Amino acid sequence: MKVTATPFGEHLGKTVSCYTLTNDAGMAVEILELGGIIRNLTVPDNTGAAHSCVKGFDTLKDYLDDNSYQGALIGRYANRIGEGRFELDGQPFQVDVNGGPHHLHGGFSGFHKKLWVSEPIEEDDAVGVRLSLISPDGEAGFPGEVTVTAEYRLQTTNTLTLSLFASTTAATPFSMTQHAYFHTGKRGSVMGDTLKIDAEYVTDADNTLLPTGKLLAVENTPFDFTSAVEIGQRVTTGNPLFDSVGGYDHNFVLSNDSATPAAVLASPDTGIRMALFTTLPGMQVYTGSLMTDDQAGTICLEPQFFPDSPNKPVFPDCILRPGEPFQASVRYEFSRI
Repeated sequence: MKVTATPFGEHLGKTVSCYTLTNDAGMAVEILELGGIIRNLTVPDNTGAAHSCVKGFDTLKDYLDDNSYQGALIGRYANRIGEGRFELDGQPFQVDVNGGPHHLHGGFSGFHKKLWVSEPIEEDDAVGVRLSLISPDGEAGFPGEVTVTAEYRLQTTNTLTLSLFASTTAATPFSMTQHAYFHTGKRGSVMGDTLKIDAEYVTDADNTLLPTGKLLAVENTPFDFTSAVEIGQRVTTGNPLFDSVGGYDHNFVLSNDSATPAAVLASPDTGIRMALFTTLPGMQVYTGSLMTDDQAGTICLEPQFFPDSPNKPVFPDCILRPGEPFQASVRYEFSRI
């Protein structure tokens, strides 16, 4: 196993490194200091050829110009906060409004555009990169200075693990995720891929995709992935929550068993199977509209706290407090079907 760092471009007068992690089983992962981005992830397909499983860009400028959060770490708060407003311990706060009428993915100064401080990880059974940053008090309107560490590790078993840690000087909403766009197949569409999600409910949402606070059962809806099924078989109209997107941009309520995959994505044409495990309570599934061919090429599986949790006391508690550090993990296990 090996970890190497090479220059990928310059930003704010600094060289941005790309870390390449490789193991002896044919898996390789590229991680950028900018945004903690997974730029590329390759595993052997059913012919033994290396197959790229995530969408990426060729240049640093492409990532700096990107507004789709391509492959990046998201924070301070992944997903939406209604109108950018919340009350915490009796005090009102207003954070950036950058996603239509709501706060989205950390606002205008989110983690996805930050230059993280990096160092390689070399262990007996893994190689990786440790990324860290400090989000100052008041950034994007959020209270507290937050110190964040994200550690990517590639193991010999074709497993990539992301470990997340954070601490704060004042109580603040906090939710991180990884925003890779996966395409484990060759066909340019996820419609023929199979997906299984360990969730019996999704969070209901209004026409701005802000949760109403209700949970909806997935049974007999386009959101029923409790058993592995081709994604295209679930794409049907007539469900208002699905029709509001024409595809998926919805939070699935995970069963909270971190020993069971939160999601399993498999592509028959490559024979690649990806099992995603997480300790986080929700997972946003994002395809965008599936009604046009150019929107059907990738799928995001984003473990996180529920959207608008700061305003929904019935949702899992997302508040990071001094002396109570945040810790979470996301694990991607690649194998053959």
